[in-house]
Amino acid sequence: MKVLYLGHYRELGGWSQAARDYMLAMDSVGIDVVCRNIRLTHKNSDVPTKIAQMESKNLDDCDVCIQHVLPHYLIGTKQFKKNIAYFVSESVSIKPTPWFIHLRQMDEVWVPNHSLRNGLVQDGLMSEDRISVVPHAFDLKKYSKKYKPISIDNANSKFKFYYVGDLNDRKNLPSLIRSFHSEFDRSEPVALILKVWKFGLSPQAAHAAVVELCSRVKTEMRLYASEDSYHREIIIADFIDDEGISSIHQYSDCFVCPSHGEAWSIPSFDAMCFGKTPICSDCGGPKDFIGTDQSVGSLVSGTNAICNCSDSAFPHIFTGREEWLQPSEGEIKKSMRYYYENRDKIDRTAGLKRGKDFSYEKIGNQIKELLEA
Repeated sequence: MKVLYLGHYRELGGWSQAARDYMLAMDSVGIDVVCRNIRLTHKNSDVPTKIAQMESKNLDDCDVCIQHVLPHYLIGTKQFKKNIAYFVSESVSIKPTPWFIHLRQMDEVWVPNHSLRNGLVQDGLMSEDRISVVPHAFDLKKYSKKYKPISIDNANSKFKFYYVGDLNDRKNLPSLIRSFHSEFDRSEPVALILKVWKFGLSPQAAHAAVVELCSRVKTEMRLYASEDSYHREIIIADFIDDEGISSIHQYSDCFVCPSHGEAWSIPSFDAMCFGKTPICSDCGGPKDFIGTDQSVGSLVSGTNAICNCSDSAFPHIFTGREEWLQPSEGEIKKSMRYYYENRDKIDRTAGLKRGKDFSYEKIGNQIKELLEA
């Protein structure tokens, strides 16, 4: 079987990383993959040698086309035995958006988590047998490596809560900042590390935006007479390569991502496999990979709220017609306290054991079964 894989895989960020990992997962089980990049921005990131080799192959005799692209780039065609969309979304339902119509022209739709599949089925996108869950795939060798040690003066001797990811409304950083300062007194030896980036902002501008956000949250909380009395957040906005991000994971203690929605959340999964007990909202990808073992991580419940998003990448998504999860800050605080108090009792190997269910080979074989069905 020969598969044509179309994707935005030469961009920066989790979307591109996921596409590269899916192709490598298919290759690991002997699927013949040909790929073509669909450019979104002026960025043109390097790719692994195997993917560069896939790009050099000809398009003759492709049996299946997988379009891992933004839905408005999807093309319906009968040229292949199967024409498949790989789709991600973070709101409760996409039925109010134009993306719903774009997806309907495809033979099948694959999604990364069960919450999204259930939502598409409930919305009546297409028959249930045409919508499948294909989790993200990972090269598990990265979690057993030792990375260059880092040192941060204000954090070295403390228990380090941390976040790695985008700076946007969906990520719900105000809840993380509020929960941290509300739960931990200034006398307790804890630190909060925020590694952020935002498309279109320089590192300096992103850093300033987080400083302003933290200051606003603390001013509104009114816990102390002076902002100087709070724990001082450690903000990292400089570009750091993948090895540097892994160093942050190994250095820190407990990852926290109280997002309004996650199709998967690669940083949360990485944290889990590094043994850093991610605290995530109980929806989307984290709901599928964390489970109920607190040595793996914790899921925070919440209620559906109307999307209130000022910085959506596209004007027609995350509008007031959609809903996303509003996680309980009380539960965020409770989970943070649990991992702080039980820091020496956690089985730090449990996360990687769970992560083995998402290896290249396991996900590659799952894809193979779907393609041959």
